[in-house]
Amino acid sequence: MFCPNCGQENADGAAFCRFCGQALAGAASTATPPQNPPQQAAPPPQAAPTSAPPQAPATAASGAGVPFSEELAPTTLAQLVKESMEVESPNAFNLQSKKLLRVNMAASGGSVLAKAGSMIAYQGQISFTRQGSGGAAKWMKKAVSGESFTLMLCQGTGDLFLADASNDIVLLYLNNESITVEALNLLAFSPSISWDIVMIKSAAGMLGGGLWTVALSGTGYLALISKGEPMTLKVTPDQPTYTDPNATIAWSAGLNPTVHVDANLSSLRGIFGSAHGELFQLAFQGNGFVVVQPSEEAPKTSLQDPKSGGSGPAGGILGGVLGR
Repeated sequence: MFCPNCGQENADGAAFCRFCGQALAGAASTATPPQNPPQQAAPPPQAAPTSAPPQAPATAASGAGVPFSEELAPTTLAQLVKESMEVESPNAFNLQSKKLLRVNMAASGGSVLAKAGSMIAYQGQISFTRQGSGGAAKWMKKAVSGESFTLMLCQGTGDLFLADASNDIVLLYLNNESITVEALNLLAFSPSISWDIVMIKSAAGMLGGGLWTVALSGTGYLALISKGEPMTLKVTPDQPTYTDPNATIAWSAGLNPTVHVDANLSSLRGIFGSAHGELFQLAFQGNGFVVVQPSEEAPKTSLQDPKSGGSGPAGGILGGVLGR
């Protein structure tokens, strides 16, 4: 029997064309080829209009009887441009996708603070300079903490596109609010938001330099990164919450976490070869929330490791101090 779509000959009784995947209607009742030549029964493939969707590649012929998947079909240049075209918005911060942030510099007042190395493209005239610590107090905290939290000040006109190692982006708008963030999970924020490096003091006695995070407060946009879709946990006085430091993204400003050590699980150190969240956790008590990512590994980041000179998994500040 001959396929009415591509004109190729198939075995009698076949349910689908083994060349293009076309369903062969009435296959069971058609046992002999048509009287007319194949080219008269159906037009050859090159006769199809140029606007028709692409046919199955020749390699699909090996899957006889299996319909061709449209998801695997090659796209046209016009489709690529249409489906991936940038999305314009009057908002200062706008997500182009789950993994890409667009900053409208005019709506942002001509400047934005972003993680060093997170720029993937820009349109217009934009300059990039390393942002200082903002005073001797912050400089001392950065020196003591030894963490690699580095900001760049982006100034100019046009549109700025930011991403970080294909991590998911969580876009927030703070309305005279405060939040504490693990530094590697911070992507960008409006200059109207004030920031400071904060130590989890309860860990200072147990761990050499304590644990350091970034506290942000004010009004403006804030973009965080997450290795996967984040989850927010409620914290109440009668229900404390414990999280793996490397899975912890941020928490409400009213919470003051402490480091919890589970001595009963110390044997796991030998099993995993490092201190995992089963051994060390951040303990949250009070009223508020904590945001975690669905991964116990710190997200890979585009921020360069100053020691190695390359990009890669720099490791979270919290997890790094805890031996991760």
